[in-house]
Amino acid sequence: MLGGPRVQAVGVALTLTALIACGSDDIAGPEPPHGAIRFASVSAGYFHACGLAVDGRAYCWGGNVWGTLGDGTTTRSNRPVQVAGALRFVQLDSGAAHSCAVTFDEHVYCWGLNDEGQAGVDWVNIGILEPVRVPGTQRWEQVSAGHDHACGLTVEGQVWCWGDNLTGHLGSGDTFSKSFQPVRAASDETFVTVTAGYYQSCALTDAGRMYCWGRNDFGQIGDESRVNRFIPVPVSGDLVFRAVGGGDAFMCGITVDGATYCWGSNLSGELGDPALETRAAPVRVGGLPELANIYGAGGAFTVSSAQAYACGVTPGGEAWCWGGSIRGELWEGPTNGPVRVDQRIRFRNLGPGAEHLCGVTTDGWAFCGGANYSGQLGDGTVQDRSAMVGVMGP
Repeated sequence: MLGGPRVQAVGVALTLTALIACGSDDIAGPEPPHGAIRFASVSAGYFHACGLAVDGRAYCWGGNVWGTLGDGTTTRSNRPVQVAGALRFVQLDSGAAHSCAVTFDEHVYCWGLNDEGQAGVDWVNIGILEPVRVPGTQRWEQVSAGHDHACGLTVEGQVWCWGDNLTGHLGSGDTFSKSFQPVRAASDETFVTVTAGYYQSCALTDAGRMYCWGRNDFGQIGDESRVNRFIPVPVSGDLVFRAVGGGDAFMCGITVDGATYCWGSNLSGELGDPALETRAAPVRVGGLPELANIYGAGGAFTVSSAQAYACGVTPGGEAWCWGGSIRGELWEGPTNGPVRVDQRIRFRNLGPGAEHLCGVTTDGWAFCGGANYSGQLGDGTVQDRSAMVGVMGP
């Protein structure tokens, strides 16, 4: 978004800290579990989720085969565990089985699966059990974790990516298969935010122009072609965007006039209309109120039972989703268009996973719903949920 992700993350944390100090009891939905953590944001991967607490600590829950929870173990947990170390973060994002976060002193740390270098570490090929600093001298403002790569935004507005590069989704113009350290996306544009999808990435310039790169077999680059792009190319049309979100093989954005557009695969109706064919240029999603932010889900290409979907949250805290359904049937899909999710709750932000959805309320409480076979809902059980349930405390 044009305001700068790091500024927004700090602003959210300060707002929620102020709520705590005032003893606010204006709960934006059901009561949270006793001892629950107040979060500034939450994000979700395939089998896990992570939240950034208002004090800057990171907590994760769910599957942990490759150290995905970052607590120094490979033991799954159905309630939050604190990420190891004394690090404090301003922004956090979860990918398929790894997560990355930006510290207050502008470093990026990652943990979890690292088979393609997506955790930015070159001395192990499987999993990173605790946060490890991504190499380099960059000062980072934001990070986004994808399927098996990650991208970061520097304070100067440059995008650097690391991990798998089979289809060019690091954006450097090179054809090497992977990189264990950041390489710069080949663009002189000044960017304000970046999003890593499945095998593609997109970034938004300070002028509101969208650039994408990587795999393009479903038109997910949005340049009206089906050719993989190894450097950033502009999305087709004269749209001016203020937010971007990415999923499996599709991307979405919100324009400055409040309209939502998506492009790429539409196998599960993730473009907002199941009657549409796959589109290689942006198409407007109908039936939506104006959104404040947008999020794409990953996992449908890897998790056999998952379907692709997208979600957005309005300035007033309404959550809307469209595309395929997720386990637990929070909504029935594929949808015929956007549907309102859990009208009891006002959300600050959302974290769509492969088969589960998490979100933070406007009061800072985390709720999740959908699949829970790995404990990814954080409610202390492994029972799928058809409604959002509160994430427990540690």
